[in-house]
Amino acid sequence: MEKFSKIKTTLALTALSALVAAQTSTAGLQIPPDQPVCRLYGLIQVFGTVAGVIVAAYAGFILASSHEIEGRNSAKNLIAGAVMGLVIIWLAPLVVKSLVGATDVCGW
Repeated sequence: MEKFSKIKTTLALTALSALVAAQTSTAGLQIPPDQPVCRLYGLIQVFGTVAGVIVAAYAGFILASSHEIEGRNSAKNLIAGAVMGLVIIWLAPLVVKSLVGATDVCGW
């Protein structure tokens, strides 16, 4: 698990540094959707969304079928984690756009 968090951090920092390096001085940052960083983000978004929906469905099944408090609490935590992950994945371009003062980031 620790290995994946290091990989995610490295990918995020690499993407952010690529965005900052691409910034122009006159018109602000514009990254068209056909750039490799946008394609990578698109893949991460698709796989992350599919994984989040599967985890949320599994947690919903556990929540509905469990009679124990511990099982229900772990299912609620899974659902909360899936929702937070989906929010982060889908709002990432808007956060990058506002942090670096961009006018267009991957079509957003």
